[in-house]
Amino acid sequence: MENKQQPRWIELFKGLSEGLIPFEEEGYIVLAKFDKKSTYTLIELISFKNVKNIQPTTTGVTFYSDGFKTYVIYEPNNYQYRFQEPYLRDGSAQAPLRFNETVIIDLPKRDRLLISKEPYTSHGSFNIERPDEGNFVYYIYGHDPKVGEENILNFIGEILNKDLSVPRSYLPQVFTILKDNLAKFRRFSTD
Repeated sequence: MENKQQPRWIELFKGLSEGLIPFEEEGYIVLAKFDKKSTYTLIELISFKNVKNIQPTTTGVTFYSDGFKTYVIYEPNNYQYRFQEPYLRDGSAQAPLRFNETVIIDLPKRDRLLISKEPYTSHGSFNIERPDEGNFVYYIYGHDPKVGEENILNFIGEILNKDLSVPRSYLPQVFTILKDNLAKFRRFSTD
């Protein structure tokens, strides 16, 4: 018997191609883009509800729903665009954020994390590009919000700790900021 409390995870484009994604349920998308030349990483957590339609595009898919995007950016000390606002960066390193819209967490070795203070809202629709090799995008759905939230935080924590060597002692601060962003989405979705 399936445990209804556990979130169900599926690679987004696999789930779309196999018709396995139930859009009538609240869902989240976790997207991670890893830079090929450094450990720079952009993690996007997208909260949404009530998808009206999805439309394949030549490079990905468009969801017709309001989307609330929270960004976590890992910048190594040697990242060459470190002092450039995230919204001005090129390609997959770009996020619609200014420095004053982020919480900056300084890490050992002068690396740092930039995390959205507030979710960025995409009204009406949002796009998800097919991930390049080494990157990923997962769809998380059908869960009790509290259990799902903890699993999402643990998943992002594993990326930060195991893939990027962010010490575990910094994760509670990251989780507090992400929980605040998710709470803002839940308040909006119940209005």
